[in-house]
Amino acid sequence: MINWNIKNSKEKRENWFFPSFEVQEYLLPVVNVGVPIFDEYSDTTYELDDCMRLRNVIASLMETLSLTNKSKIRYETIYKGLESLDKSLIIETLENLDAAANLAIKDRTALFFYGD
Repeated sequence: MINWNIKNSKEKRENWFFPSFEVQEYLLPVVNVGVPIFDEYSDTTYELDDCMRLRNVIASLMETLSLTNKSKIRYETIYKGLESLDKSLIIETLENLDAAANLAIKDRTALFFYGD
């Protein structure tokens, strides 16, 4: 799975990762807005412009999720067919990713993603 952190930061946040392969599979195509595309098995760096795009996409996703009253989000997976995800887990993941993007912008540094 993919984790993320602020470039050159020694601090490792416990919740800066996709919490499951299903959440990663659901969100990755939508949050993959950087000039480099995500490499699920290596490193990907989002510079400031990428982080700003990411922040805007997250805001749009959060607004869309807030419009549904459902607690489960269903989607078609690549390998397993139809799956259900907890909406709250998706929102929590987006909030963590947004916090990282905002911190990278504030510190004028990059956000990097690293896979297994």
